[in-house]
Amino acid sequence: TAVDAHVLEKVARRARRQSSDDPFGTLTWQERRILAQLAEGRSNREIAAMFNLAEKTIRNYVSQILGKLNLASRTQAAAYAIRHNLKPRTR
Repeated sequence: TAVDAHVLEKVARRARRQSSDDPFGTLTWQERRILAQLAEGRSNREIAAMFNLAEKTIRNYVSQILGKLNLASRTQAAAYAIRHNLKPRTR
């Protein structure tokens, strides 16, 4: 069915993204945007204001980013982004 094909394509896209040479492949577009701001040294409050989101939402995104990249702190995440030359994707 069309739904099955859609689900399979979504899973395939995620697998391709995760298996690529891109160290940020598991991150969503929004997570990349937030990580780029962390690398710029911005606080959760500043990022929330930039993206018109709640500060708690940004905290949740940061936690997701840390989990996906297997990092322990936002400082490690910022250093990782800089070291790997993060280039935020456009939609």
